[in-house]
Amino acid sequence: MNSLFAKGMLAFLVIILVAVGTVSVLTGRVTETAFRRYALTRSGMWDGLTTRLANYHQERGSWEGIQNVLSALGDRWHRERGVEIGGPGGPPRMIDFRIISTDGRVVADTRGVPRGTVSRGDLDNAVPIETDEGVVGYLVPAPENRPDWPLDAAQAAFLSRVRTILWIGAAAGLGVALVVGGLLFRSITAPLRELTSASDAIAKGDLSARADVRGQDEIAQLADSFNEMAESLHRMEEARRNQTADIAHELRTPLTVLQGTLEAMLDGVYSADRENLQAALSQTRTLSRLIEDLRLLALADAGKLRLVKDRLDLRGFLRQIVEAYQPHAKERGIALGLETPSALPTVCVDRDRLAQVMGNLVSNSLHYVPRHGHVRVEVATQDGEVIVSVIDDGPGIPAEDLPHVFKRFWRADPARRRTTGGSGLGLSIASHIVKAHGGRIWAEETPGGGLTVRFALPTSDAESA
Repeated sequence: MNSLFAKGMLAFLVIILVAVGTVSVLTGRVTETAFRRYALTRSGMWDGLTTRLANYHQERGSWEGIQNVLSALGDRWHRERGVEIGGPGGPPRMIDFRIISTDGRVVADTRGVPRGTVSRGDLDNAVPIETDEGVVGYLVPAPENRPDWPLDAAQAAFLSRVRTILWIGAAAGLGVALVVGGLLFRSITAPLRELTSASDAIAKGDLSARADVRGQDEIAQLADSFNEMAESLHRMEEARRNQTADIAHELRTPLTVLQGTLEAMLDGVYSADRENLQAALSQTRTLSRLIEDLRLLALADAGKLRLVKDRLDLRGFLRQIVEAYQPHAKERGIALGLETPSALPTVCVDRDRLAQVMGNLVSNSLHYVPRHGHVRVEVATQDGEVIVSVIDDGPGIPAEDLPHVFKRFWRADPARRRTTGGSGLGLSIASHIVKAHGGRIWAEETPGGGLTVRFALPTSDAESA
């Protein structure tokens, strides 16, 4: 029995049987005891005796001396009624009873000396003794007479019908409970089977499989989490495939150029002079740079990007970066400038990694901005952060593409030509480095046209707080 449905139904069946059986047995016993008590006290069999007792009290005005004549009255009543209780073939046993006064005192008892009192609850099952003046006492059959009090044919038939109805009701309740329990368990196991089927499909490589589970309960929430996990796996698998294709594409271009150059030299098409060797060396440097970028991204993805942090004068650092790129900017006819406040808080960063970020952002802007364009580096402070912005007035990027600029191998140029862009890893590397410093980075459109890339780093005071 490996099915969860079978195990649940078996456990449910056992619980129902115990519950229904217990209720049926107890109800049957209580019903039979109450009916026998009723038959004993309300069947009219005591009428003759209560009449004699009422006459006794009316003649004397009290119950005084009743104990002395109680045996004689009881024996006579038994003979008249022919009442005997005994097992089959056993000796007869007479019915014992007590006489209770209206104040609850026991004034006579067929079993011996009368003593004690009875509660008002015990009098609820007593036979009243009435005279012309009203109730003067009560006749209470002894408790041991009630369970085995013999019933007449009609009473026995009624009690039998009650037992039958009880067991029919118990069987009907058991059946209904099993049906309802089966439906409830099926509503639980059906979504679990959906989840199992979807997980098996994913395990076999079908990452498009999803669990079709509806509702708001815990299983539906589990299904939603499973579907989100499956969707994440699907996206990661697509990203892995795309990344593999992108890496192959990026490696193929310099390798093809390098291979063609070397083969041309070997075939005598190109001479092995400095110019051709310099072209081959340039391609190897491109390969080396691409491999280093991929290694850096792999370290960042694994959370192992090593940072050597120290306090840095950001104003002086940015001035050096801008000065280093001035020759390249002048060569392209682009105005490169720096705007910083007179005083800036210090930041605790890895200088070399931050230089890599600024190099990627500035070189990216210089590459895309047309001749006579402008690139500006600005710095501002806000809410315990230093915000560095690289602003250009180049062709910019459509607003719908801005969320993708930090994805690896993404280029605004869909043709993916190296003449219109680099490897597509620079902004992704910049994003990982900034985030490793506890900062954030984003891109937005420059008013009037162009692209603005900003990143924020916590100040040293904010980090110490």
